Amino acid sequence: WEHSWLGGRQPQQLTERIGARRIRGLRETRSEGSCKFVGKMRSSLTKPLAALVLFFFSQARRGGALQPTSTPPLIDVPVYSLSTRGEGSEPDTMNILTYATPVSVRPARMWAVSLFRGTASHANFARERRGILQLLGPDHLGGDGGLVRLLGGTSGGDVDKRAACGEMGFPWRRPPGCEDDDDAEWPDVLPSCVYHLRLELVGDLIDCGSHDVALCEVKSMNSEEGSDASDELGYISS
Repeated sequence: WEHSWLGGRQPQQLTERIGARRIRGLRETRSEGSCKFVGKMRSSLTKPLAALVLFFFSQARRGGALQPTSTPPLIDVPVYSLSTRGEGSEPDTMNILTYATPVSVRPARMWAVSLFRGTASHANFARERRGILQLLGPDHLGGDGGLVRLLGGTSGGDVDKRAACGEMGFPWRRPPGCEDDDDAEWPDVLPSCVYHLRLELVGDLIDCGSHDVALCEVKSMNSEEGSDASDELGYISS
């Protein structure tokens, strides 16, 4: 009785003997890309058992066996910055959000954003219960990525991010569509963003350890004039 697989290799290439042992009276010989059991069947149970063993061996050789890991999957995601209002005379600030995603579209569009504890952005959002989510574009991500490092790798308590962004060619400005008094309660934004989403916190922040999660209602959405983002990122407004 014999079972073997070639895995796309020519038979003459499968010559390297890499081990041999006995399993319930069957001798197993293994070569690169093949597995063979030879011997007498001792009972009616031996064949099903051997078939089961072969199945697990074949899955392991083909990469089908799952193994525990502590490494999370690496995925490509859009780069978001959250702009929040400073308290009193304190300046507005911006950060880079590691986690931000839409979670519902009806009856209101809802997003979940994750805020790192101990940051100015976390404190501002928790106090004001609102902020503007900015979907960064190619202009922000080009070059040496200095803008992302500035917003995501420094603290607003230590660095004047408004001045630094201005020096890099991204002066902060008022949000698009500022037409009423309520707009004074919203923070400034970066120019050339693909999208601006005004978010308001619904309920309380959710304690998730190093981060707090905020479930937010989307109050309005704006895209840069002349941008074709609605075609490329239609899932945001669907």
